[in-house]
Amino acid sequence: MDPKAMFTNAAQAGVYHLVGDPRQLAQSATEAGLQAVRIDIGHAHDKEDFFGDVARALQFPASFGNNWDAFADSLRDLSWLPTSGYVVILEKSKHFAAHHKHEFDEAVDVMKEAADHWKKAGKPFWTLIGGPDGWDSGYPSMPA
Repeated sequence: MDPKAMFTNAAQAGVYHLVGDPRQLAQSATEAGLQAVRIDIGHAHDKEDFFGDVARALQFPASFGNNWDAFADSLRDLSWLPTSGYVVILEKSKHFAAHHKHEFDEAVDVMKEAADHWKKAGKPFWTLIGGPDGWDSGYPSMPA
């Protein structure tokens, strides 16, 4: 399937294991009219680091509260990034996923909830989890 066509399909959007080159996928998402954000979480050692990386990349307001509720609220708002949909690529996720599993799982749960929220509005919200070649995040691969 053409990535541009896939990314515009809100019904398929959700959390997936990254398949392909993140630069090319971000470009395809942008060409399809979506906001594509690549976030390197390879140096995140706790949820505060993770929140900082995501908040900077998604331009969360300065009032962002650095907790799971504020994270969920921000992902369900995103009014400061008006677009027809979102593609969030979490690059270099292996360390955070393995060594901070509870925080990683919580983050993914919140991102799944955000995808469900945006589906109801007809906007796709994708989270793509990437790592080194051959690493399996345990999440389903992107739709083909």
